[in-house]
Amino acid sequence: MTSVLNKFDIYTLVWCLYCFQSIFLPKGTFLTQLLIVVLLLISFYHCFIVNTRYKLPPYFWGLNVLLIMFFIYGIYLMIGGYNPADYSKPVDSFNYLKEILISLMPIYSFYVLSKENLLTEKKLQAWVVVFFILAIGNYYQNERDLLLQAMLQHSSQEEFTNNVGYLFVSLIAACVYFSNRKILQYALLSICIIFIIMAMKRGAILIGFLCLFYFFWISLKNSSLKNKVVIIFSLFLFCVFTFNIVQKKMGDSSYFQKRVDDTLDGNSSGRDILYGTFLYYFWNETTPLQFVFGSGANTTLKITKHYAHNDWLEIAINQGLFGVVLYIIYWVCFVKTAYNRGLSKKARECLQISLICYFLETFFSMSYGSMPICGTFVMGYSLAQGENNEQIIYCNKTN
Repeated sequence: MTSVLNKFDIYTLVWCLYCFQSIFLPKGTFLTQLLIVVLLLISFYHCFIVNTRYKLPPYFWGLNVLLIMFFIYGIYLMIGGYNPADYSKPVDSFNYLKEILISLMPIYSFYVLSKENLLTEKKLQAWVVVFFILAIGNYYQNERDLLLQAMLQHSSQEEFTNNVGYLFVSLIAACVYFSNRKILQYALLSICIIFIIMAMKRGAILIGFLCLFYFFWISLKNSSLKNKVVIIFSLFLFCVFTFNIVQKKMGDSSYFQKRVDDTLDGNSSGRDILYGTFLYYFWNETTPLQFVFGSGANTTLKITKHYAHNDWLEIAINQGLFGVVLYIIYWVCFVKTAYNRGLSKKARECLQISLICYFLETFFSMSYGSMPICGTFVMGYSLAQGENNEQIIYCNKTN
């Protein structure tokens, strides 16, 4: 029997303080820097534990290889990389590696804490509700920051695209674990829909609705005839609910209308030009060595003063064909794990939705460098729910 508050709760709480520091703490202070150092040290310790005491799911083999690659390139950037003056604005060389570690390392910790029975399904449900509250607070805090920034720039703009939309996309997978509380489950999904649409990020809207479609599809597939009727009716209500939200937003927001028109007109906010520039560089301006092993971390900033906004192009430029192959291996390992019958039903469904979410994000945003704590939280728990991933029991040979 675990206590009401254990080391998992403390670890997660500290991550919340850091990741949602715009709500709780001033950004960039000594305290926040200390928090991330402590959190990453704990995560590295759990990474060692995962790789020495457990029979690993395929996902961790792919993640290990990917992190080693990023670590090598990140360290090289810090000790011998480019001068920040080469970029459009000063860039902290450590940020490249730090963002990736913050994104991916917590998966190891949540896996270990789940195996130790400190993270249970009941605790997961409670913390998911907390994450929803924090995500809503973060959304409105971000809105205020964007409005303040516009005012400082003497802009009259009052509506913005809000990156927090991707946070609500990540939370869709967590809703799988509320199947025994259908009203709460559908309420949380409704919150996801509302804020994904309000955020007006086209990539988040596309990915979010594909994840929702898959969510309802697997619910239908695994239900009795009676429950299928209930789910179909619920899906109909969701469609009506979503249509009304979009229609109201179209009527109330000229900015939302513009985003829809831009999408219909094929306006990609300059990404087509950006992608073309990086593709041309990769095929025509790299040396054979750069083509195979890349030109180094953050090279995209040196080429266009912008990141690629596409994982495959970013890795191709930075780590070359070698990096792209390792990234493919990572996703193959993810697929093998997400469809592994050795996992519990809920764990498979959660990982499959996470797979869709983060794989599709690779084409719009930095998926490997922006997985939110609420996403790695449910992934770590789900990965630990396999019947074939038991902890290796070590015997004390001195006894």
